[in-house]
Amino acid sequence: MPDDRKLMAEVALNTAVCTLLEGDFHLGLAAFLNSLVHAGYSGRVWAGYRGPLPPWVNQLREVGGAQMEYVVASGVHLVLLPLTTEIHLTNYKPQYMLDLLSGPAHGCDYLWYFDPDIFLRAKWSFFSKWRRYGIALCQDIVNNNLPANAPLRREWVEIASSIGLGNPQPLNHYLNGGMIGVAAVHAEFLRVWKRLIEHAGELGCDLKAFMPGDREMPFHASDQDALNVAAMYSEFPLSTLGPQGMGFVPGDVKMYHTVGQKPWRGSFLLRALAGNPPSSAMKFFLTQVSSPIRAYSWLELAAKRIACSTASFIGRFYARR
Repeated sequence: MPDDRKLMAEVALNTAVCTLLEGDFHLGLAAFLNSLVHAGYSGRVWAGYRGPLPPWVNQLREVGGAQMEYVVASGVHLVLLPLTTEIHLTNYKPQYMLDLLSGPAHGCDYLWYFDPDIFLRAKWSFFSKWRRYGIALCQDIVNNNLPANAPLRREWVEIASSIGLGNPQPLNHYLNGGMIGVAAVHAEFLRVWKRLIEHAGELGCDLKAFMPGDREMPFHASDQDALNVAAMYSEFPLSTLGPQGMGFVPGDVKMYHTVGQKPWRGSFLLRALAGNPPSSAMKFFLTQVSSPIRAYSWLELAAKRIACSTASFIGRFYARR
């Protein structure tokens, strides 16, 4: 048995990480994996993907066996899982996590999901402690203050009652769907989340689309709205971070979530000239794309860093408020 296989066999398999991606999100995945390594994570990362393999995968040594498993760094392995689902991957999250817990990740007692445009800033020891407190979630910045008696929540209660859910708990903040940590013994939470996404489809929400319709719909951001409803009806303890947890506002940033404009798309300079200088999340992305996985050539990365620095300088004098 090669040394890395022996090391992986010795790693406690009670925690695993997973994500979903397609298209150019392979660049985000590279940065996410690198950030996991830098944070001190040890274990497997299960990446469900649709479309071609990430072009940088040939940098990694394949372990071999029945699955596509690659060594990212000592103690960190990436397992790529091809997907055939036709729905948008954001709506596939709970089903994917349930499939992992009952299949290839069976035996894992806590499973983390991160979108591939999230990059860890805190040490993995923080996440290891966080998991002790229940289902890990982070508040969003958009509509973050959503009182328990808000009209949208009242509508969610009506919808949840129609499928047999009862006794909601009062929540006052809107949660982001990009990250969740769930213990295997709390998998029923994932089943409720999945059922709510399916019901959103039954109500006319296009599950093949990302954020169909407008906010007047009860399930505008279908997976995220469904997650918030599931949280209202959770029988299990929740442990949430404020919006600073994902870097949406200043504070104790544990991870950066690059919502909206992706740092690997478009021009830093053109956005800055339009009044949109690079965010802290975009700047952090560029610190996570060179090792151990090289998402860009050295020349490409140098050009992007120069462009980002120049755009940041422009932003000191000209930025939309």
